[in-house]
Amino acid sequence: MKRILSLAVVGGVFTVAAAAAALRAADAKPATPAPAAKPAADGNVAKPTADVKSWRLEQHEEAKATIAVDAGAVVFDVTKDDGTDWHAQAFQTPVELKDGQEYAVTFSAKASDERAVKVQAAIDEEDWHPVGLDEEVALGKEWKAYDYKFTAADVRANKNRVGFVFGQAKGKVWVKDLVVKPVAKK
Repeated sequence: MKRILSLAVVGGVFTVAAAAAALRAADAKPATPAPAAKPAADGNVAKPTADVKSWRLEQHEEAKATIAVDAGAVVFDVTKDDGTDWHAQAFQTPVELKDGQEYAVTFSAKASDERAVKVQAAIDEEDWHPVGLDEEVALGKEWKAYDYKFTAADVRANKNRVGFVFGQAKGKVWVKDLVVKPVAKK
């Protein structure tokens, strides 16, 4: 891993020792991803929807977005789009999914203007491939319930994510009551 060594100024003198010691300490403790949340009693593997800490907001290239909570829903506000949908997106991660398991995904959503977004389950590492869910959702100005099913395939242990891709247009998207649950096998 490449690291940039920064020099500290102490009493007008550059010191490298403190910066080098900090880098050695950081290297001694490799970063490990937070464990996936334990499923709720009802089997839901998603985190609380209306908690900003449950989401990782991603902004790429020129796209800009914010995240907030309003009346029990998370609100994603795209303030600048650059024409590429995935340049503004938000995911819950890590989400523990199992290969071959069927999942039901339910949520309610609306938007400030009629628009499309994607609901997606994917791995949370390079190459970011979907693991069975990659659906376009047509949102309107009124709350509507959505329900999808998918069978997880090619997942990664403790490296999966579920969320929304919404960077193709400016405006707000509200989401509440996200549930991701395994479907009981018959």
